[in-house]
Amino acid sequence: MSISPINKMKWLIRRELWEHKGMLLWTPAVIGVVMTVLATLIMIGTIAQTKVRTAMTVNGEAITWSAILGTRSFAPRRMEIIETVANNYTYTATPLYLALGFLVFFYCLSALHDERRDRSVLFWKSLPISDAQTVLSKAAIALLVAPLIVVAAASLTSLLLLLILGSVLAANGIFVFSELLASPGLYLGPLRVFGLLPVYCLWALPTVGWLLMVSSWARSKVFLWAVGVPLLLLILTVWLGKLTLTENDINWIQMNVIGRALLGTIPGSWYLFEPELLPQVQAMAQGAPLPRVDIFSNSWSSLALPATWLGAAAGAALLYAAIRLRSWREEN
Repeated sequence: MSISPINKMKWLIRRELWEHKGMLLWTPAVIGVVMTVLATLIMIGTIAQTKVRTAMTVNGEAITWSAILGTRSFAPRRMEIIETVANNYTYTATPLYLALGFLVFFYCLSALHDERRDRSVLFWKSLPISDAQTVLSKAAIALLVAPLIVVAAASLTSLLLLLILGSVLAANGIFVFSELLASPGLYLGPLRVFGLLPVYCLWALPTVGWLLMVSSWARSKVFLWAVGVPLLLLILTVWLGKLTLTENDINWIQMNVIGRALLGTIPGSWYLFEPELLPQVQAMAQGAPLPRVDIFSNSWSSLALPATWLGAAAGAALLYAAIRLRSWREEN
């Protein structure tokens, strides 16, 4: 009985999760636990060292924060603060998002090279699995599965940090849980982060394609080949650029070729490559007040840029090269 391509892909993805459980599953979990424990200890230390309950003393009488926050004059400001926290609490898990960039980077570097080094590639080639299915399963791990795992861990961690903050405030007579639970931002925050995964996949595709191609080709020193070649190109670009290219051409090559080959796995890298996505830059240049940034809308608007799709096409071509190189390496 033949196995459908979809079932083959499912088993290949499961295989990657089994073989890289420590990197893909345990690392995000450990980082989330460490962040939660550190945040708890910091908040406990703050309570122990300062009089959080007392905001000020007037004529010898202690005025608590709960009394100040409960006044009518402060009520609109209180709701504004709670709304801001509810809309932005997912950003507290930034260390996990940064860790995603490193996890995907080093996973791709070792994905095809390690199985060739330990000769397990011979076993997998003996099965009815094509090189294309193997490479695409590893690309799926890097572009879809690993981001999903990290985003889930980050959402849970940020929610725990918010609950800890609310508990600390409640212990000091400041009760915000009712307002937080009534705020749409509390529920939309994680959904917005998950909604950015398609944008991340497109912007990370060039880097993932480049790293998998190098992993498929290099016999040793994969990291040096993956990083050294773009850095050498950077040096040559700067050197030759002084003779033949303008400064704008040099900057374009540095960001759209070299930068996207190495930095695409970092979430939010599209802001590095296309800084005009940030309205603060234009506002600061014009001397206008800083506008409120909607990261979700700005990120999706990056899909209207030609650089997004040119990079995605280059990433797809690099994945094809990785497939061909995997087959060629073993045949020779």
